Amino acid sequence: MASNGLTTGTRYVRTPTDYNLKQLSLITSMTGTNAIIDLMPFMVEIDLYEDIYSSTISGEVVVQDSLGLISNYRMNGTEFLQVQLQKTSQDNIYISRNYRVYKISKREISDSNNYEVYVLNFCSEEFLLSEQYRISKSAKGKQISEIITDILNTYVLAGKGNKKLYIDSTNGVYDFVLPNKKLFETINWLATYAQPYDPKAVGADMLFYENSSGYHFHSLQTLYNAPIYQTYKFDPKNTNSANMNGLIDIQQQLTNATDFEVIDFFDTMGAISNGTFSNKVMTIDPLLRKFNTTDGVFNYDTYGGVKLNNFPLTNGYQNRLGGTMYSPPQNIPGLEVGALRLAPSNNGDKKNSYVSQNPDSVANDVMIEKYLPNRVAQLALSNYMKIKITIPGDPNLTAGAVVNFNTYGINPVNSKNASNRTPDPLYSGSYLVTAVRHIVKNNGYITVMEMCKDSVGSKQLTSDFNGYSTNNSGAQQLINGVQL
Repeated sequence: MASNGLTTGTRYVRTPTDYNLKQLSLITSMTGTNAIIDLMPFMVEIDLYEDIYSSTISGEVVVQDSLGLISNYRMNGTEFLQVQLQKTSQDNIYISRNYRVYKISKREISDSNNYEVYVLNFCSEEFLLSEQYRISKSAKGKQISEIITDILNTYVLAGKGNKKLYIDSTNGVYDFVLPNKKLFETINWLATYAQPYDPKAVGADMLFYENSSGYHFHSLQTLYNAPIYQTYKFDPKNTNSANMNGLIDIQQQLTNATDFEVIDFFDTMGAISNGTFSNKVMTIDPLLRKFNTTDGVFNYDTYGGVKLNNFPLTNGYQNRLGGTMYSPPQNIPGLEVGALRLAPSNNGDKKNSYVSQNPDSVANDVMIEKYLPNRVAQLALSNYMKIKITIPGDPNLTAGAVVNFNTYGINPVNSKNASNRTPDPLYSGSYLVTAVRHIVKNNGYITVMEMCKDSVGSKQLTSDFNGYSTNNSGAQQLINGVQL
């Protein structure tokens, strides 16, 4: 996790988009001093991308080449790329990594045949190992976190790349036969079963990803509890505001978003269909020939997991039948609410007298009734509201950080007086940074981040509206399809 705030090096920053690219080197298959190419004179742009829903960091280097590097250095997709990026030369190196170049794309030769432009696509070396090998072995009586740690240490040797592992402990002991999947594919498959060990955490929202600090396996609720990295705002009027001495406030510019885009902002139909607010799993035990319809239920009203903000996404509005988004109507029997899924289960096999005579022949409970309904809803909730902002480049910012974001609502009355403006109650609040893209060009450095939240900071969604309003004469008006 990154440390809190943009304090280190701020006093050395002259403009918000300053950067110091200390190293951009390509290690080729040539021998001797010719093996390393300094790409900085040829660089047009560098993109570094990390995402909490992706197992690896990836990126691109756009190169303008007038020396025929591809032919002269026999480039063939086995090269290493070394990147060291700082905000200023006085800072510690925040991004310092070795990557593997796996493809050259978008190769175009100029009309004059004097130079060519192409893209070097790269990723972490561990991802190439993951794609190259599959794993098929048994793991008996292990926590999922132990199995994942073993895969990272034994098969991809993550520690040899000077990468740290941040692995949350998981609940439950499992017997797995790893199903001949690729290495990272296996880890992500295991993550779907994992439940956080922390007794304060609820559900099954574990994610595996890589950022510039190392490999992470965390619960979303663990990430939500992290300290606030920084507070950003989108306020174009204050972009060039000066302090009392008439000087531009660099710290303010570093935390002012230059661009703000809404990607997703609630989808009620989608939420109903995929079980965001209510879902149920019906499990079948093929060994005992029994089914269970009572344990695997998710209800947003009773969900007690950690949230980023204080208030829920939806309200208690009733439909014309008297039900809510997460509960069926009380006076109409036979109706259930939420998406329904069917899954196999081995719950209770070890306790059954017919099959427990040989304990070694019965696998530990996979607890599907607990993890499946929760995971479906928690991952959907975490992406229910998604925005994208652009800020001046910050190599210290990583995917998985928690930030605050403020923007002002559109109000013609208050827009003329800055002192009367209040943050927009829906867009503003705490967000989880799900993806970060560092973009370095010759004329500056910016960071684009995607941010999501599972809750809001305003009470306005939790009113007591009950399906009707009154007209000027005080009579009730029809709102939701029934006369109350």
